[in-house]
Amino acid sequence: MVLTVTSSTEAVRATEADARDHRRGLRLPRVRVLAIPNSVPEPAVSPADGDAKVVVAAGRPARVKRYEMLVDAFAMAGEDCPDWSLRIYGDGVERARIAERIAHHGLGDRALLMGMVTPIENEWVKGSVAAVTSAQESFGMTIVEAMRCGLPVVSTDCPHGPGEIIRHGVDGLLVPRDSTRDMADMLTTLMQDTERRKAMGRAARAGATDRFAPEDIAERYERLFRTLADEHSTRPAPTRLGSAGWRGRATVLAATARILSRGVVRRGRRTLRRAA
Repeated sequence: MVLTVTSSTEAVRATEADARDHRRGLRLPRVRVLAIPNSVPEPAVSPADGDAKVVVAAGRPARVKRYEMLVDAFAMAGEDCPDWSLRIYGDGVERARIAERIAHHGLGDRALLMGMVTPIENEWVKGSVAAVTSAQESFGMTIVEAMRCGLPVVSTDCPHGPGEIIRHGVDGLLVPRDSTRDMADMLTTLMQDTERRKAMGRAARAGATDRFAPEDIAERYERLFRTLADEHSTRPAPTRLGSAGWRGRATVLAATARILSRGVVRRGRRTLRRAA
């Protein structure tokens, strides 16, 4: 999810790379584009221990996710790690194409299409490595979800999120966006090295907790809203905002931020929209 807040002078994107692209593309000198990441709450399950020989991917099977590339990479990695399996969670129009690619490699008993499962936290912790082969990510919620569950993430270094979320070599591994071979090699690295896999999983959980906890992200939004209220307090309130003006709207937005910090995000995008 990307939460965007705009006024006459401010816009918020979920990554600095996305904000930079907007600043470059919009070329509006009076618009200030900021970056505040999305948040992911503390999972209600114990973290993965790194022992399960399972690679996990999650997200709607769409072309941009390139799960066929993931199946190809897993087929290569599986030659050296025949006791590992791949689980892909989510439903979408590309499911049949992915199933065909699995059959092509003869991986019917090792690469499994698990369908839609909620809550996904229960499935992340059944694996030991998370994999992302997207051509593009506006942020990368599944990356943070996996990290908060204690999984290191092997991801393509695609625009805009993975490179800002994953600390390469610390809590995950980044590979060139279009290299199936490099994806296979990095998967193999973690599949074969138990100690490194576990150490990176611990680092992933700690880092994601420090950087993407809802209460911390909500606090950043509250500071932004208060700043906007102060900056606009001397300006005439726009008609559409009513008599409350910017201070009134800032109060509403700050309240929404506090709702997010209490875990509304966990109940999904639909609930978040209703709360906002």
